[in-house]
Amino acid sequence: MTTWTCKGPLAALGLVLLTACEGGQGFGASSGAAKPPLSRAKMAGGVVLVAPDGFCIDQTSLEPRFAVVARCDGLGAPASAGAAPRGLITVSLTPSKSGLLPSAQQIAAETALQNVSNVEKGENHVTFRAQGRIPVGGLSPNQWRGVARMGTQTAGIAVYGPERGDIASASGRGVLSQLITRSMKASAPVA
Repeated sequence: MTTWTCKGPLAALGLVLLTACEGGQGFGASSGAAKPPLSRAKMAGGVVLVAPDGFCIDQTSLEPRFAVVARCDGLGAPASAGAAPRGLITVSLTPSKSGLLPSAQQIAAETALQNVSNVEKGENHVTFRAQGRIPVGGLSPNQWRGVARMGTQTAGIAVYGPERGDIASASGRGVLSQLITRSMKASAPVA
């Protein structure tokens, strides 16, 4: 399964985004980026990725099967950030296979995660908290992970936050669940 792969530029992007959130300057604003952040984006296989409250999709990271989501003020949209916790979310897609989704323990074993806790399993999703590698310094090794079936695709989601940040604690599950619920609903075929 390749749903947990980190892209090289993610480390630099994450550092800039988290620093910008602290300093009140947006990534898009400081870099003069022409592409504004998005609240939703179409991805491979008809998946519609919908950002959680206060978060935006970095349009410069968007590929058919990969996206970076961060707090909106870190992407140049300060009015949209609200009280969202500082954090960085990666989403990657792979074509769905029939059968059950992997368990939290299977995902952890495959991706070198440890100390799995707070496991929640639904019909089309699995979420949990674990400790693992971080894509950039300054982030907590405590992270939320999720796998969700969205139409013909399976999304692998990782939610990272700064050391001692809210998103690495209990609020991270809410951010992860909101992204999953909204994206699954937006990606459902119209009857």
